[in-house]
Amino acid sequence: MILEYPAVQAFGAGTLSWLSVSAGAALIFARKNFSRFLMDCLLGAAGGMMLAAASLGLLAPALSMTTHLGHLSFLPIVCGLALGAAFLLGLDKLLPHLHAMQGSVEGVDSRWRRSALLVAAMALHHIPEGLTIGVGYGAAAHPDAVQASLQSAINGADLATAILLTVSVMLQNLPEGLVVALALRAEGCTARQSFFWGAASGATAPLGALPGALAASLASGLLPIALAFAAGAMIYVVLEEVIPEANASGNGNAATIAAIGGICLVVLMECLFR
Repeated sequence: MILEYPAVQAFGAGTLSWLSVSAGAALIFARKNFSRFLMDCLLGAAGGMMLAAASLGLLAPALSMTTHLGHLSFLPIVCGLALGAAFLLGLDKLLPHLHAMQGSVEGVDSRWRRSALLVAAMALHHIPEGLTIGVGYGAAAHPDAVQASLQSAINGADLATAILLTVSVMLQNLPEGLVVALALRAEGCTARQSFFWGAASGATAPLGALPGALAASLASGLLPIALAFAAGAMIYVVLEEVIPEANASGNGNAATIAAIGGICLVVLMECLFR
């Protein structure tokens, strides 16, 4: 069946991620303003979930795949993490974007309107999420003709891991969709415009999922690096954007507690899916 192909599964999961962004943005129709304290807590929880998903769903199986390298087992993981972070840093420097809560503009100089910069920021944010989902499904559908030394380790990167990553991304996308819609509303957009562009900002998730799945399923020797790459990109987003946003208004303690709660939620899902 066509649904058994990892690229198809990854694209479907990426589309679900996009729908979760849209669902969050749709909350703009409920009311124009939400408590900043609540938003910071939701962002903190989202950051915790992303960190836990990157650690448990990506780095843990990647580490198990490199044990045959002995003392050099760290090398593919470190390289992948660095490449993932460098990829996001490069996009950060090239693509003009505006952080929703902080109001700071980054990237090359541009005459884009603030609303366009906001959408660009969230579109950039969802690229590593799509890559992460794609790599998860690509690893889960890894060919049986893998080196014997890797086969037992790859069992750790199974379909349950891919589902864990998908659910984690979907849950943390709900508050993010609302955040960008609220920011657009504050910039003078109508509720419909805020919803439309807030939802559109998540379109990069399924687009990022496809190359992630293809890379992970086709290059068996590079699978640990691909997993670490996706983790590095996701961790970069959390540390560079999500956590600073959650701490920008003096609600850092509450956001930190919410982040720990998000980590606990992912751990719970990891146990349930296993």
